[in-house]
Amino acid sequence: MIKKIYSGYRPGKPGLEKVLGSLESKVMEVIWSKGAEVSVRDVYETLALRREIAYTTVMTIMGRLAEKKLLKKRKEGNAFLFTPAVEKDEFTAQMVDNVVDDLLADFSDAALASFINRVGKKDRESIEKLEKMLKTAREENDGDLG
Repeated sequence: MIKKIYSGYRPGKPGLEKVLGSLESKVMEVIWSKGAEVSVRDVYETLALRREIAYTTVMTIMGRLAEKKLLKKRKEGNAFLFTPAVEKDEFTAQMVDNVVDDLLADFSDAALASFINRVGKKDRESIEKLEKMLKTAREENDGDLG
């Protein structure tokens, strides 16, 4: 499980930039989209199509992502090859868990009230999903008590 690998939650940023740096999130998106082991050159060439960027910058970012345990790397000849340590869906779920845990730890009542108010403003289907999830959670907790 990925725990606290982000430097903070930035609510005004889009997507993964809420928990990763701008370039880190772009690099991870490229790697996840490739669906295979990649080299720095592979990622650099993809990013260079969209923006001006130095090869060494991509290399540095990928090294940092490996240090943060988001990427696995292995040496082949003179180059390193990288694969995601975790799939995008799993990473996203873990980051949401981390942010929610932080909010609940410091602002439990306000966080729950805000969530309920927001769900209450959504469609009936969202409310029904929440009710089912709460029922499942209650049943699991009742089983733990017996």
